[in-house]
Amino acid sequence: MKLKHLESALSSLQREFPDPKVDLEQYPTSAHLAAWVALTCLERGDIGPRRSVLDLGCGTGMLALACALVETDVVMGVDCDEEALQVAQANCQELFDDEEDTDTKIEWILAKLQKPPVVTQKSTKNNDNHKQAKQKGGGRGGGRGRGKGRSSQNQQYQHAAPVLTNPLLQKQKQQPTVPTDGLPQLHSNCVDTVVTNPPFGTKHNAGMDLQFLQTAIRLARRAVYSFHKTSTRPFLVKTCQSWGLQVQVVAEMKFDIPQMYKFHKQKSMDVQVDLLRIEIIGSNENDTEEEEEERAEEQREDGQDDSEEEAEDEKSEGY
Repeated sequence: MKLKHLESALSSLQREFPDPKVDLEQYPTSAHLAAWVALTCLERGDIGPRRSVLDLGCGTGMLALACALVETDVVMGVDCDEEALQVAQANCQELFDDEEDTDTKIEWILAKLQKPPVVTQKSTKNNDNHKQAKQKGGGRGGGRGRGKGRSSQNQQYQHAAPVLTNPLLQKQKQQPTVPTDGLPQLHSNCVDTVVTNPPFGTKHNAGMDLQFLQTAIRLARRAVYSFHKTSTRPFLVKTCQSWGLQVQVVAEMKFDIPQMYKFHKQKSMDVQVDLLRIEIIGSNENDTEEEEEERAEEQREDGQDDSEEEAEDEKSEGY
């Protein structure tokens, strides 16, 4: 499917949120962006036939439905906003009036992603010393405690650092870790690919962009596509590499943020954004030679179909 045809199919859908919530940093995804992302994932073999994909924080379903239109076998959309999911379901029904219109299995899941609790581990000796210091009123801090202080953004991110449960990322087999991200119903490695346009971690959501990325990596067994502010690129790339993951900047773009909330003083504002692709180590080993050959044949057929469609378009336009 060509970009303009996919964009045209998505342009008839409702992309706006009925009641946008500032604490969730909800902004609509354009038909053009959703179509472009889906085709980019398709070209790399990360979605499409015999693939499954999950849109984490799907909102009104634009990215998820774009993946469905390119014949991905299984598409799941996850969001904590019930109203947004209702719009996504309505959009799905508009695209596919009948179950026979698509072979794709589409599922919408109401769930809220959460930061895992921060557990501070201290030795028994240190705990005893701390108790003695408090009793005496001496020691560092005089027993008053250090308070919260001013933590940096990096420190907040560090608290959210994951314990990766993906077996492809572990050198030795370990007992599976119970998810602490609020999505226990979604087991690790449940889909091939995760796409996500997370909160950028501003205002009251500090660290949520990394939490979305952490959960996306837990759920995927092949690749993750995630949008992030360009200014956070060095930190995110370094963090992912420390987890043993390969990161590629697929695209640099400007997000046009419309005036939606009271604190917006301008009619619109451009934000520099990266689309990152995080490759799960060993993912290519999941494909057999037969599957790769079939996928290559389908891509050749799709290319031939696109050429025929382009010729028909030129003919109809009088070229």
